[in-house]
Amino acid sequence: MSFREQGNEHFKAGEYKEAEALYTQAIAEHSRSDPKVFANRALTRLKLQDWPGAESDARKAIELYGPKNKQAAMKSHYYLAQALLPQRHVREALEEAKTAYAICIETRDSSAELIGQFILKAKQAQWQAKETARLRDLNETLALVEDLLNQQLQRDVQSVEERFAKGEIGETGKREEIEEFEKETESRRSIVRKAFQDPSNPESMERVVPDWLIDPITFEVMHDPVVTPTGVSFERVSLLKHIKQTGLDPLTRLPIRPDQLIPNVALKNACNEFLEKNGWAVDW
Repeated sequence: MSFREQGNEHFKAGEYKEAEALYTQAIAEHSRSDPKVFANRALTRLKLQDWPGAESDARKAIELYGPKNKQAAMKSHYYLAQALLPQRHVREALEEAKTAYAICIETRDSSAELIGQFILKAKQAQWQAKETARLRDLNETLALVEDLLNQQLQRDVQSVEERFAKGEIGETGKREEIEEFEKETESRRSIVRKAFQDPSNPESMERVVPDWLIDPITFEVMHDPVVTPTGVSFERVSLLKHIKQTGLDPLTRLPIRPDQLIPNVALKNACNEFLEKNGWAVDW
């Protein structure tokens, strides 16, 4: 087998470090212009949580695929988005994910739902970053405490990386421990923010956009939702545009007609009520 094929076998077995080494050998010896190898190594590096490495490989794969091979480059755009988000390049991650999502819709690829979930996650991260900046500006003490939490997280992650480098833990153990530390930090951050909230000052409260308010196609706040025969609600304009282009339900990929859509009056009223009380949500 070629180095790439051997890398594929190790990847399937969950042996990501070995797969990465084989993809690297393939690139060095005969695959410097093969976008598939760079895309494979990008995915492998995502598994290894090597975000800069995955970012570099995904960008190279997109470059090699070129603008004429959008469908083939779809996964590389998605890999790039996944590599950018943990590095806090939220805006670019969102744009790359939207590019991958648009290709899925155009080509009727089944990955659309998965990438749609990522886009929602990225938009939430984008909003949370804005909220963090706003709340920290309001309260210097909160900013100081959150900085201490971040510093402790960095020390914990560094400790895990050092143990991994010494061979005391494996890839899976490293990922699980880092994820646990990140989860614990977010829990503490939530507790701290609640402690700093002042019920008499609405500006001190953390603002959250509920998932049911978001259109699954544009990922923007809905104001005129309609429901499909399968019971899923979409913003009317975005869904009609999608049906005109594809004739298919965005999620089930089954044929659908405009006359099958029913106004979701209850959801529309709920959306309007939320927006009336939370005008800031239109900027989400």
